[in-house]
Amino acid sequence: MTQVSRAPRPEPGAPFPGEWSWLGPPAEWTAGPSSGELRLTAGAGADLYAMPAVREVDALPALVRRFDGDFRLQTHVTVEDGDTFADAGGLVVLTGAGSVKVCVERTTSGSWAVVTVASLPHSDEAMGPSLPGPAVELLVTRQGQRFAALFRTPVRTPADGDWRFARTFTLPDSREVWAGVFAQAPLSDRCTAVFRGLSSSPVPLRDRR
Repeated sequence: MTQVSRAPRPEPGAPFPGEWSWLGPPAEWTAGPSSGELRLTAGAGADLYAMPAVREVDALPALVRRFDGDFRLQTHVTVEDGDTFADAGGLVVLTGAGSVKVCVERTTSGSWAVVTVASLPHSDEAMGPSLPGPAVELLVTRQGQRFAALFRTPVRTPADGDWRFARTFTLPDSREVWAGVFAQAPLSDRCTAVFRGLSSSPVPLRDRR
């Protein structure tokens, strides 16, 4: 399991507001060409997953920052060259006791879906709604001890509404919380995720249904 006690590596060149650091293995990345854009490429086998006797991997490249108290963090993510099952990009929340990933991920059928993985400490994976393609807006929010993950598609109908619920969870030992973006390529040679319009706020999302 990735633990936040592992020293984060400061990244002064991060294209996002605030102080950001790397966790996990080194990864290829570039900022731009648009302002506030990050292109992150995970190498072969990159993942964070813990299921004893099945699969245990602690190698997720993530650009994260520390959050104290309530917050919300949101970004638009597009997965590029994600041709293999489980190729993904998204948001990750980490504490000293575990982690939660919410991502746009390639499914076994070749389509795309919102997938969440809570590793507390063993991984509990849940596939959410299908997506029309490898692009979505993701949001994680914290109020007190409760966290929630939500999403919305770039093209929405009135029936879709705004943010749609993906998962709610609590993280033990959430005094020190790190959250940010990641890319993974558990079963492929590489996968690139592009993040745009990332923003954060100390005001949590009130409606988390």
